[in-house]
Amino acid sequence: MQNIYKQRLLHSHIDQVYVLSVKSFKDRITHIKDQMSRYGIPFVFIFDYDIPQLSRSELKVFGESQLAMAQKSLVLKHIQAWKDALKHHHQHVLIFEDDVILDKNFHEKLEKIIQAIKALPQDFLIFLGGGDTKVPDRFFLTQGPLVELPLATAEGYIVDLASIKKRMQWLKTHKIILPADHLIVKIDQDNKTSHYWSKEPLVEQGSVTGKFITKLDQHRLKHSKFFNVLRYHWNKIQRRKLRSFIVKLKYYLRKK
Repeated sequence: MQNIYKQRLLHSHIDQVYVLSVKSFKDRITHIKDQMSRYGIPFVFIFDYDIPQLSRSELKVFGESQLAMAQKSLVLKHIQAWKDALKHHHQHVLIFEDDVILDKNFHEKLEKIIQAIKALPQDFLIFLGGGDTKVPDRFFLTQGPLVELPLATAEGYIVDLASIKKRMQWLKTHKIILPADHLIVKIDQDNKTSHYWSKEPLVEQGSVTGKFITKLDQHRLKHSKFFNVLRYHWNKIQRRKLRSFIVKLKYYLRKK
């Protein structure tokens, strides 16, 4: 009964869940199907724009840059999800990349986000990850489930229709020269679309936790899987738990 309630909650506030993947990534496809099934989340795959399918005309949206074909493919998959949301007039959509790992309390945390969304003006993006990412002191002192900050990575985020419309208009007059996460930040900053982080991460990146070998991050590819996993868990401790304690302690002492 509780599972049914959670699914209804998701359905009533999130019109569609998109998962961006590649037809040949069998391990990631199996993983994401298991994740979505385990949490009772209906979704659709975005398989468009796999590298072998990319045509010259489709690549004309890109300007001169250092983007690899894999990065261009992923950018186009994000855009395809926005296009589909716009076509079906979805008010709120949730977009996952295929290495996403959902938090064990995903539905409970999502409920808090949904309640916060109700109080937000239109034109926003909510980032659901970032548990190992550096954040400013105010992140730990802000009340409520959301903190206004630019998107860090793009493995999981919620966007509304107003932001999608503005994003698609921007793309009509600009060439793409940035990877997906930086592109989203650039477009939305130009459009004055507000970005928020969930204070409690709802997702992790499997290519960061060590579940998958990264397809895009050249920096992580330079190191062993063991080193990357160790660094990831150390960053979670030092950048969140430890810093949260220190920042709150300093704030308490200043108030005294």
